[in-house]
Amino acid sequence: MTTIEQHKQRLAALSVGELRIEYESVFGEINNSRHKEYLIKRILWKMQANKYGGLSNKALVKAAELADISELRLTAPASQTISRPVTFAITPPQGDLTAGTQLERMYKGQRIVVLVMDNGVRFSGKLYRSLSAVAKEITGTHTSGKLFFGLSHRKAN
Repeated sequence: MTTIEQHKQRLAALSVGELRIEYESVFGEINNSRHKEYLIKRILWKMQANKYGGLSNKALVKAAELADISELRLTAPASQTISRPVTFAITPPQGDLTAGTQLERMYKGQRIVVLVMDNGVRFSGKLYRSLSAVAKEITGTHTSGKLFFGLSHRKAN
């Protein structure tokens, strides 16, 4: 009989792609996550729930009370589009951004304003080392700051 710790060690040796396959076999559904630790924790939880039982009926009832499915948004609103227009409060000089340049854009309905400083970029009262660092903070993924703020364009293939 294998223990949860043995399963954890086995899963830790798998690649993210292999973990996604394992996730699908355990849950019966596809997960698009690329976060290894998240996938391992979810797989281990489901294995443990399958072996020892999931949540009690009392816990399921309480969870249902707390999570009113009608209030959950499962998809983005249809009115939003993926590519949003980019506007600038001040047009930056070509190629170079000088201190005092302010950039503005809308992202997921939120107005994003940054100010270029001598020692970085100020956003929401915090100093970041680059536009890319601000873009990563906003999107949660590595993104080219110049591309995010519309200062460069992706080359067509």
